[in-house]
Amino acid sequence: MTPPGRRPPAARASAAGAVADAAGRGIGTAGRGVGTAGRGIGTVGGVIGTSGEAVGALPPERLHRLRVAQLTILASVGLLTVVGLFMTMSAHTISALTDGESPYRAGLNQAVFALIGAVIGVILAHTHRLLGRAVAWTALLATLALQALVQFTSLGRGEYGNRNWLDLGFTQIQPAEFIKFGLALWLGSVLAYKKNVLTRWGDLVVPGLIGIAAGMGLVLKGDDAGTALVIGLMAFGALVLAGVPWSKLALLAGSLGAVGVIIVAGAEHRLNRLMVAINPEACEELADQCWQIRQAEYSLASGGWFGAGLGASRGKWSYLSQAESDFIFAIIGEELGLLGALTVLALFGALGFGLFQVVRWHPSRPVQIAVGTIACWIEGQALVNIGMVIKLLPVIGVPLPFVSAGGSALIACLAAIGVVFGLMRTDPEVKAALAVRSRRAGRVAAVTDQVGARP
Repeated sequence: MTPPGRRPPAARASAAGAVADAAGRGIGTAGRGVGTAGRGIGTVGGVIGTSGEAVGALPPERLHRLRVAQLTILASVGLLTVVGLFMTMSAHTISALTDGESPYRAGLNQAVFALIGAVIGVILAHTHRLLGRAVAWTALLATLALQALVQFTSLGRGEYGNRNWLDLGFTQIQPAEFIKFGLALWLGSVLAYKKNVLTRWGDLVVPGLIGIAAGMGLVLKGDDAGTALVIGLMAFGALVLAGVPWSKLALLAGSLGAVGVIIVAGAEHRLNRLMVAINPEACEELADQCWQIRQAEYSLASGGWFGAGLGASRGKWSYLSQAESDFIFAIIGEELGLLGALTVLALFGALGFGLFQVVRWHPSRPVQIAVGTIACWIEGQALVNIGMVIKLLPVIGVPLPFVSAGGSALIACLAAIGVVFGLMRTDPEVKAALAVRSRRAGRVAAVTDQVGARP
């Protein structure tokens, strides 16, 4: 008989079994939870491990440098373009009113060109295989064909002694500006392909030097020595970056110098400009050649530290010709002062820094050559233009990149910057590293939330 208050042995055994079974199920559930957590932790570890491998393929320092370079290029180009919009409109105001046109016409036209160039740049920034042989050869041959139309057909138009405009009916373009663009892509592709044989003259001449000579020759046919000089600078920079031996570079530089002497000596106006730049006293006999450069000096000198104010230039009142294009830096110095001129110089310095950072840190040799060629083009042309305005160089008709008025030059430069961004993004390692870095935080957060939601 069972005492009061106590369960029968069978009942106690049944209850103990139920408790043990419940405990077993709880432990099993906990085990499954721990296992799930373990799998979740393992998943997190897998994400981190995968990210570590992807970033490890491209050193973090290199990725950081490329990002800084990208931001630097974007900011400097954007600011230079904005400066160009305002200064173009300001410099062209008086001549527009004199011709009965809207004083805002030049600024609005420049804004339209900037928009077109930006759209083309964005498209090129998302285009693959920009340095493919088919794309590179097409870019070069197409731009050379356009320049040939200028020189050998009735579609060509001349201005200020240079025949370098192509009349399309609804507008005119300057193919010489796009030859620089085509050469940059082509040299990046061809020189990288022949990187191991550039020590032999035959492989250096064909097709590299032939393509360079074709571009310079067609431009010189139109009597545009300034653009030919810029093409020579960018081509020489490409050869240096490609690793051509210095002995051959010295011989090429000497040959280009000899050609330059022949070109200068063959035209009286070029020889007079050179004489004025070397010997200022020659202005007494060559007053016409000194007028423009003297007006540029007066504009720069009258600007002082802070300038006369936007729109308050006196030089643009028909004293300084080409104020909105070749001599716009003089108007910048007059209206924005020394600080404004130094700011423009600093922006070009920042742009050059960003471009050469890409050359230094990007792992692809063709990209290094192409971006370095674009850097030599833009920075070299800026130095030539500013050197001309401040009388360090003879008067040479080349625009200030991103700033001077002119649709062809602006569109070509913005397209070149789009190519730089496109080349940076198409490299497999850079693309993978950027993709992993952008996805990593979201994937880790998603797995962590999933684990935390488990009971």
